[in-house]
Amino acid sequence: MRKLPSGLITGALVAFFFAVALYFRAVVPYSSVFTDAGIKFSSVDAYWHMRIIDNLLQNFPHLMTFDPYTIFPGGESLDNLHFFDWLLAGVIKVLSFGSPSPTFIDTVSAYFPAVLGAAVTIPVFFIGRALAGRWAGVIAAGLVSILPGEFLGRSIIGFTDHHVAESLFTAVALMFLILAVKSGQERNVSLEHVRKMDWKVLRRPLIFAVLGGLSLAIYMLTWMGSPLFVFLIAVYFVFQFTIDYLRGRSVDYLWIAGLPLFFIALLIILPSSSIVYYNLSLTLGIFIIAGLGIL
Repeated sequence: MRKLPSGLITGALVAFFFAVALYFRAVVPYSSVFTDAGIKFSSVDAYWHMRIIDNLLQNFPHLMTFDPYTIFPGGESLDNLHFFDWLLAGVIKVLSFGSPSPTFIDTVSAYFPAVLGAAVTIPVFFIGRALAGRWAGVIAAGLVSILPGEFLGRSIIGFTDHHVAESLFTAVALMFLILAVKSGQERNVSLEHVRKMDWKVLRRPLIFAVLGGLSLAIYMLTWMGSPLFVFLIAVYFVFQFTIDYLRGRSVDYLWIAGLPLFFIALLIILPSSSIVYYNLSLTLGIFIIAGLGIL
């Protein structure tokens, strides 16, 4: 009997856990959202997002800049940290071929957080595999697919809010950061490789770092509290630089993983957001990594 490839078994298990996660998020609470009276969203914020999405679909891709219905009686100016709404509106546009009906908009919007929540199993698998091997990744994906608490509660159908997107984009950004650091360390990447433009050695770490920066920027365009995650990444680099230095190891791979990560994120954030602490957090991240490397 022919033995199945381990990659095929792993892929099937991760797909199974994705389906399990989707079942708990979309099938179990189905009747509480899709009722005889219509589609009922699960939170006040979900209705707020749906009003933004309805307006966005009428004026795509332009987001409304003022909301007259919040902070009574004067209304409120909206920031542009609404990647979640743009992504959902874009998906609705594509799936409806540009002409969505109100029912179609509500249906896709209701399912959207469940799909994003189930998708978290994929980067979690790759994170686990990078850190502790393939089966650790499979176990991690299985655990996160049934994980109770706030993560589950904010990723069920009808809870159309940006919080589940935060979980997904942070997991993706962390996945690419880990892959950039690990591949750079395994290839013994150095600044000499950069000077010689040795793309055979630099390609994988740089690609992962750039994708990490893109993911980090997307996350920052989703939630205003995202500089907290930037701070955690910077703290990691402080510890890793220190550990490698004390052990007499080269720290060049940390430059090559960290600087593109923060720099790409900053390039995307600068024209997209006028929030000072956003730009400041990424700029400080660049200076921390550059300064540690120089020291």
